[in-house]
Amino acid sequence: MSFSFINRPAVREDIITAVDYYKKISPELAGQFIFRLREAREYIGKYPLGFAVKYKNVRTLLLKQFPYHIHYLVDDENKQIVILAVIHSYKNPEDYSSR
Repeated sequence: MSFSFINRPAVREDIITAVDYYKKISPELAGQFIFRLREAREYIGKYPLGFAVKYKNVRTLLLKQFPYHIHYLVDDENKQIVILAVIHSYKNPEDYSSR
């Protein structure tokens, strides 16, 4: 069962904001953030239903090493994983389906 990934438009900005923040601390840390993001995406691709639904059919995965969650939906019918947001864990998740 192979799923393709779709990113909502705001996801790019979420990632850029986080990477810029970590670059100010250390370029190596920013690189590690990107690595952990890719690692999490691969894991979601292997186990799309492996995480509990948190709200409105949205699942979340906490990145290793960083306080960021990937918020995503699984579209079984179209075999797609829709990434809604990559947000810091202290933020209150909103309805990212409207992004």
